[in-house]
Amino acid sequence: MFTSLTYDTISTIAYEETAPHPKNHATLIDEITEDVLKGPFKTIELTASQSRPVVACDMSTVKIAETMRGDIWAVKGSIIMKIGKRFMGSVVGPFVYNVSSYTVSKIIDALLLSFGVERRKTYLDLNTAPKIISNLFEKVLQLHAATCLNGGLLLLDGALTSGPLDSPPHVVEKIVEATKTFGIGVAAFSKSTTLMLMGRRITSYNNRCKPPYVIKLPIEREKGMLFKNVSVYVSHLSHSLFPFRVDVASTTSDEEVFRSLLASENIIYGYPESLILAHQLAKISRLEVLGLRARLETLNKVRFAPEIDVRSTIFAPLDGL
Repeated sequence: MFTSLTYDTISTIAYEETAPHPKNHATLIDEITEDVLKGPFKTIELTASQSRPVVACDMSTVKIAETMRGDIWAVKGSIIMKIGKRFMGSVVGPFVYNVSSYTVSKIIDALLLSFGVERRKTYLDLNTAPKIISNLFEKVLQLHAATCLNGGLLLLDGALTSGPLDSPPHVVEKIVEATKTFGIGVAAFSKSTTLMLMGRRITSYNNRCKPPYVIKLPIEREKGMLFKNVSVYVSHLSHSLFPFRVDVASTTSDEEVFRSLLASENIIYGYPESLILAHQLAKISRLEVLGLRARLETLNKVRFAPEIDVRSTIFAPLDGL
């Protein structure tokens, strides 16, 4: 249904005019250590345990062109499964759709309906609609990936928050519960976060322990719209470079999730390798964008003009001053 809907939105443009840093771990060790040691934090030093299957999921979205009937966007997802040293990958998409006041609500309703959720009839901002559509599309992939764990662990990009239209509580609950039914849980890595605790960004907290270790933060459920039974950690899984916010939900213990992760995954700069591969596989390349534009031009008998950057056109003569 989603596939046919996205294709139908493109047919409306036929014959139309178109226009188309981070600090290393050694530096972080000296910062805020006393806050961690004396504050309400729990530091967990980690060792690898049993290797398990790992499934990682990611998504990307990009604008293809602009038309008189709204922008054209594409969304693409990927799922990586790792068992032992063997990787298997699958790509879903790219799907191309038109963003307009006539099409957005139909696409969002179709995605929510796949979870058995009805959308409250509220105003949809066309500027944020592509983000909502792509995030809901990713939730569909995540739910499918959660059913393929075979006793393993699901890795996600982003936080396990719920509440906004693109992350309904019922949808997040279904994904989390599926990971507990088919595996040992889920770990969601955030490459950036605005979450603050005691006046500081949470990723600035560390301890004098030798990595790998994680710090469990005393985050209330209401803060950041966290789903129930989800804990927030700052992970230091590599001896050099990046700490990450990690949201974890597990069947047994959160520590077992991290220990299984270390046993099953290569950790690159503190980030799981499978998530890196999922990101690369889901990325919509420039070559794909050009191919999609060419295909749309052929199917809809239109010609995409080069995009005009109004800001650069107006201000370019003054940029050097």
